[in-house]
Amino acid sequence: MPPLTSEGNRDEVNVRVGISLAPPRQARWTILLRVFMVIPLYLVTMVIGIASFFVLIVAWFCALFTARVTDGQQRFLTNALRLYANVEAYTYLLIRRWPGVTFNEKPDDQVSIEVDHVGLRRWSVFFRLVLALPAAFVWNALYLGSIPLLVVAWVWGILTGREPRPIHQSLALVLRYQLRLQAYCALLTPTQPFRGFLGDGLPPRSAINNDSVSPPSSNLGALPSSADPSVAERSSEATPSTLVTRWPVSRFAKVLMVVMLIAGVPLYFLTPSFENPLIVRMQDLISRNVVTTSHTVTISAMNQFEATTASCRGDYTLECQQRAATLASPRVSHQAALLLSNNVFVPTSALSSAKMYEVDMRALVNELFTVQTSNSLSVQARVLKVEIPETVAHLNRDYLVEEARLKG
Repeated sequence: MPPLTSEGNRDEVNVRVGISLAPPRQARWTILLRVFMVIPLYLVTMVIGIASFFVLIVAWFCALFTARVTDGQQRFLTNALRLYANVEAYTYLLIRRWPGVTFNEKPDDQVSIEVDHVGLRRWSVFFRLVLALPAAFVWNALYLGSIPLLVVAWVWGILTGREPRPIHQSLALVLRYQLRLQAYCALLTPTQPFRGFLGDGLPPRSAINNDSVSPPSSNLGALPSSADPSVAERSSEATPSTLVTRWPVSRFAKVLMVVMLIAGVPLYFLTPSFENPLIVRMQDLISRNVVTTSHTVTISAMNQFEATTASCRGDYTLECQQRAATLASPRVSHQAALLLSNNVFVPTSALSSAKMYEVDMRALVNELFTVQTSNSLSVQARVLKVEIPETVAHLNRDYLVEEARLKG
């Protein structure tokens, strides 16, 4: 195993996130169209996220048995987190340039991520998801509470070309908490994300008066002392070494963080009682495609099955019907499995009819299996003449009900 970049097991390892605390001036049209400009970024992030999931599974087993993740896993997961951080910062209007989709660290990154590579405790690795639940609850509440603030920042940005400083800093704190939570869940750090929830102190009075934020000397780098905020912004985006990693934020930004958290708690519990119209529409579209395709394939298989069994005559009727069921059963079983695996896409309003349709599909699979394995012509005849036609009729009826609900 390659050596750790930091020796020993440490309970406190900060995920250092660097970003300018001064809201950058941005082109208004990019703020107006930001939701569309981030779509390709999120598509790439989704692909990287899928790869990261499999890397994380391997890393979990490595950490469970060796109390650490390998250097390669650490680098990959950190780079994935860095990519996500830049995409989210662009979405939150915290940075002005389109960050691109480069996976590795770049000298001109507007957001920097640094994570110490340390040993982990096996018991905390084993229970990592359970240990992350409180922090995840806080994040969910914080995210819901930040949505109105994002709307205000978006409208304000369209009108003025930049976010208000307190909103910029509070959204940056939301992002840092989110990144530290993800780093904890991804085994990059043994430290819970709560430290620095309200920032790392207050900015110097001179920085407030000059409308710029200067980090303390203990930071990796410092912003220029110029009183012109635009100069500070340009310098803070020049290289990662000048990005603030210790965040002295204003009192107003701290108040906004508390307000977001308090407002998000009731929203967290109310969210299951209402559904986002856009998400419901996407669920309808996905479910309708899945159900329609499944039904078309199933009915086609059953029509072929009916035609084959109708032609079975003579001494080989039993074997002929068994072969017909053997051909139809895998196709119907596959469609039933697709429906069960895609239930997550079905909106609540159509879930009951979807379950009834799936019950019909499972009944049809069982009846085909009976025909396939039965050695009795009388049993086959009963299933072919009574049970299968009734099940197909129920299947058609429940499909029409499901389709109508998904279209409604």
